[in-house]
Amino acid sequence: MQYTVTINQAKALEWGLNSQQALLFAFVYEVPSWANSMKTDAGIFYTLSKAKIIEELPLLTDKPDTAYRLLKALSEAGLIELSSTSSVTLIRLTAKGKEWNRKQDGSEKYPTSKKARVGKKSEVVGRKKIRSGSEKSPSEVGKKSDPRSEKSPTNQDTSDHGTNQGTSHSLQDAPAAPQQPAVLAVVPVETPRCEIPADMPGPKDPSCKTYKSWANYAMAYRKRYDAWPVWNARVAGQMGQLVDRLGVAVAHHVAAFFVGINDSKLINGCHGLGDLLARAEAYHTQWATNRQMNSTTARQLEQTQANLNAGLEAAQRIMDRAGGQSNEFL
Repeated sequence: MQYTVTINQAKALEWGLNSQQALLFAFVYEVPSWANSMKTDAGIFYTLSKAKIIEELPLLTDKPDTAYRLLKALSEAGLIELSSTSSVTLIRLTAKGKEWNRKQDGSEKYPTSKKARVGKKSEVVGRKKIRSGSEKSPSEVGKKSDPRSEKSPTNQDTSDHGTNQGTSHSLQDAPAAPQQPAVLAVVPVETPRCEIPADMPGPKDPSCKTYKSWANYAMAYRKRYDAWPVWNARVAGQMGQLVDRLGVAVAHHVAAFFVGINDSKLINGCHGLGDLLARAEAYHTQWATNRQMNSTTARQLEQTQANLNAGLEAAQRIMDRAGGQSNEFL
């Protein structure tokens, strides 16, 4: 497992990457420094299996299909090129992707070694600090860190515990660089229970407030009607109101339950979000009690209650009449 992944927020925002895509690309960017290369008709590629991604980034996903879907998204963003053999996926960075870790003058912000040995413990780079905080005269790679040196030195992307990746970083001598853009170690949100199709309309960022509720509603809708529901500004506002009224913890359950209700009015309206929003609290109760209430069921209950009321009234009249007759004979 790779212990630390460094994300360039500025580039991630510039390229429109969500947190999962940025996390994966920060890992993929380092692949040429340790992975085996393979020569193909299209040029040099590097081997990167889906199993390797799952092993090194357990917080990203535990599903091979999800890992490949995220790789495809990076390819569509023009950051990597994908190829494959019968047994393994091949990748290489594009010219655009190589800009992830570069300054305006073209030099690397966080230089890496040309080739790291896979399967060995990460080598620790000793460093001396000057007052300005920049690094000066890195020591030889491979020696144990001095007890007084930092436990987690700057730009050290893996810990010194044993990993299968064994990435090491040797720093080149260079003058103090200008202030570097902020970077963030991101922990992705919960992975969906099933694969979310790439053509699903609506929000794509799992950290979005309405993402989970919309995904549940849209998937249930497509299952029932064989088509995606329409996503527009009005629908986005309605979904936000639904989450605000029911809470983010249950709104997605109610949204999926609502599409399964067999009521003539809802079916005629193709289970539109407006109908869900109009009686959101009532549908929440139906979901919580697992009892669908449609117009036919309501009429049956109404008729049952009417019959019960009529019976009680008839019984009361009989009792009143019987009581009146007995009084006459006293």
